[in-house]
Amino acid sequence: MFPALSFAGQYRVVRVVDGDTVVVNYHDKYEKVRFLCVDTPESVHPDKKRNIPIGKVASKYTKSRLAGRYVDLDFEGPHRGHYGRLLAYVFIDSKNFNVELVRQGLSPYYTKYGSSQKYDQEFREAERYARRHNLNIWGDPGLANKYLRLESKWGQDAIDAGYIACKVCRP
Repeated sequence: MFPALSFAGQYRVVRVVDGDTVVVNYHDKYEKVRFLCVDTPESVHPDKKRNIPIGKVASKYTKSRLAGRYVDLDFEGPHRGHYGRLLAYVFIDSKNFNVELVRQGLSPYYTKYGSSQKYDQEFREAERYARRHNLNIWGDPGLANKYLRLESKWGQDAIDAGYIACKVCRP
């Protein structure tokens, strides 16, 4: 089961930026929230060549689930990243949306900056499920190979064991 949650409160999603970033009304101020431990493919990158169709799918999925809804934010580590965005797990209807993105195959379990202290097992299980069912990024051999080549704390042994080597918690 989930550990005790340290939610910061209910916040309205006022805009979806892309698959892994939203804008919320946070204490009467609009703030970008970057989802911890996920990294969806690009859909709104200024370098248009980096935007790919599955990025639009991830963005559309996030929009369909979160736009205009109230979410809880669960922080782990620094509340803000390098770009000043809030870094959080986003919960909708008591479910970890970050883990949901991984389970849908719209992101790997992103561990570049370390694995999740609170939800590591849930992320690992979600990614195994998505990979086993060839969902979204895992159904495209080119994308799957890209994510398998990324450095992570899972390491090469994890690839050999049938897990993913990927990145987490991009600030």
